[in-house]
Amino acid sequence: MPMRPGGGSAAPFAASSPASSTAVSVILVSAARTQLSEPAAARDLYVSPLFARRRARAEASGVPWFIVSGRWGLLDPGDVLAPYSFSFAQQSVSYRRAWGRFVAEQLCLVSSVGRGDVVEICAGAAYAAALTAPIEYLGARVRRATVGASDSGHEPR
Repeated sequence: MPMRPGGGSAAPFAASSPASSTAVSVILVSAARTQLSEPAAARDLYVSPLFARRRARAEASGVPWFIVSGRWGLLDPGDVLAPYSFSFAQQSVSYRRAWGRFVAEQLCLVSSVGRGDVVEICAGAAYAAALTAPIEYLGARVRRATVGASDSGHEPR
């Protein structure tokens, strides 16, 4: 199971400003198949060029962002974990649906995402399909971001 340095948890964040109903409240970036060979913070563990572009976009946005892993669910970028092998795309439809609900519940624990918020999903099609309905059930809107031509979902972890 991933560990947070110092045992802390992700800090909650305020809901988006009512003045801008299209402002993104949180960004979810999918994990990647290509990883370092030793344990590292999640933001550093995944080393594919696509993940690097997604991460850079999320960090530049100035809004809270998290990594979604098919194996671990919602990860704070500072969570420390070991490299692993797991294919989200090879999981059953039931697994992916349950995973989407699990991630939405995790998001509720670390944020105040709800009505009027916008959650940007910067991930492939498999992740976006699993996450959209559970996040919309929370009352938030989902915006799918594409970063690069390879955003078809070929890198899910």
